[in-house]
Amino acid sequence: MGKIDYSNGISILQLIIYFPAIFVSIFLVFRHGIRTNSGFIFLTVFTLLRIIGACCDLATIDNSSTALYTTYAVTSSIGLTPMLMACSGLLSRADGSIKKVTGHGLPELPTFRAFRLLNIVALILCITGITLNMGDSGEIKPSIEAKIGMVLYIVAWVFMILLLGILNARRGGLEPGESRTLLAVAISSPFILVRVIYGVLVWFLDNKTFGMVGGNETVTLVMSVLMEFAVVITILGIGVTLRVRGSEHQVLDKERGLQSQWPIQSSRS
Repeated sequence: MGKIDYSNGISILQLIIYFPAIFVSIFLVFRHGIRTNSGFIFLTVFTLLRIIGACCDLATIDNSSTALYTTYAVTSSIGLTPMLMACSGLLSRADGSIKKVTGHGLPELPTFRAFRLLNIVALILCITGITLNMGDSGEIKPSIEAKIGMVLYIVAWVFMILLLGILNARRGGLEPGESRTLLAVAISSPFILVRVIYGVLVWFLDNKTFGMVGGNETVTLVMSVLMEFAVVITILGIGVTLRVRGSEHQVLDKERGLQSQWPIQSSRS
């Protein structure tokens, strides 16, 4: 058996964090519903990808195959999209709450759907850049596809901050307890920004310090792994405090004399 190095230690740390996290995220998906706006399904996908990636990294200890390196790199590159989509889900939930109370919400097509499409395109470009430029020893050459993808992630982060700012300005229309959705995004946004900056440095700098595979482990730990931990823990932590939108939600509507619109709102993905 090969020797466990610093990189493998980081993967073990990820397994320690993400194994319990995936069960919490699955619990929240069942609790709040897979078709609601809360976005916990994306954290379930994210934690699963991180577990797969960590397992592939540990598997390279005894089997340094290109397939394992590629899988590890691809799963690592997918991290930004589910985190941003999870934040989008929370913002969409807040918007649904404001619309329910005030009757005025953000238009779906130019806002949340555009945000999700932006993230999906960025994801596709990054995966393409990795799979087409992965060397036999695991090194990844800079590619134009991945660079464009990272630029789109920067745009997506700015887009998210704009949505957060608009909804925060309308927070007076939120139902009791729903302001925590905005708080979760506000806390997560700087950590996601650092993770985006790390991705930009990986793809735009021809420097061994910043490398998805074979880069400086401490830099990866601080700028990528710990940032992702912070986002997952923040969203899951606040997620368990959010009430389930169900019978209690309908009772609150009747008390306010409002017609329940949540079944319509919950159809958002």
